Amino acid sequence: MKSVFLIINPNAGMRQARRFLPEMISLFNRAEWLCSVYVTEKRGDATDFARLHGGETDLVVACGGDGTLNEVITGLLQGSHKTPLGYIPCGSTNDFANGLDLPLEPLPACDSIIFGQPRLLDIGLFGSDRYFSYTASFGAFTSVAWSTPQNVKNVIGHAAYILEGIRSLADIHPIHMKINADGRKYEDDYIFGAVCNSTSLGGVLKLDDTEVHMSDGLFEALLIPFPQDLLALNRIITALRTRHYDDPSLLFLRASVFTFSGTSDVKWTLDGEEAEGTSTVEVRNVHNAVTLLCR
Repeated sequence: MKSVFLIINPNAGMRQARRFLPEMISLFNRAEWLCSVYVTEKRGDATDFARLHGGETDLVVACGGDGTLNEVITGLLQGSHKTPLGYIPCGSTNDFANGLDLPLEPLPACDSIIFGQPRLLDIGLFGSDRYFSYTASFGAFTSVAWSTPQNVKNVIGHAAYILEGIRSLADIHPIHMKINADGRKYEDDYIFGAVCNSTSLGGVLKLDDTEVHMSDGLFEALLIPFPQDLLALNRIITALRTRHYDDPSLLFLRASVFTFSGTSDVKWTLDGEEAEGTSTVEVRNVHNAVTLLCR
């Protein structure tokens, strides 16, 4: 009988992990997987457990939101474990799951893992020791993911991010950045930037699935220059809404390594969680870093 470690964040999203736990265990047991459960109590628990014990089982499953998945992936990579990964999305936005078209309900997600096939995925390395599964971003809306109260997310889900972001628009200021993308250099004032490996960014932006490939060794970067007037702002909004990323009002790049040089007080978000920025940050694609079971 194969073994699986189920790492659960009981407070993620609408707390589905807690409500469906017996049924999830039963599904794995009936498929002849011996299921052990680890319940997190605080931030960082999933990383610590995956780093210490991720190599002691045949499968590690993250059950929670994008932040929980980030912690589990980080732990597996820090521990140099090649153990396959499963994901049961129970968060408020589930951007990673949406990007891969994974089931968003716990029991179908279990079936997808049990009957799934291995799929290699790229992972992002932010700086020297932080990882992200689908996005690293700065500027407008990026602080919303970690500053929006969990109870607000639980009630209105994706809309929470948008509403909180709109509330803070008056505080948005241009961020001057120098960017090196595999040797190509750019410099401008930006209101938003994201290096991503997903089609969904917090419910605020949606990238076309033909533009994003999650195991090609490259990341996509979308940068929005600071609009000088209302006409420029409207053009940006139209380009984003229609997904015309070649519009001159946007900067859409692909590269394996990005270097961002700006001020040290720039706020970054990794998979919806706050990250400390420095004056120079390297964002690197770690090609085929994890193996995800899904169908």
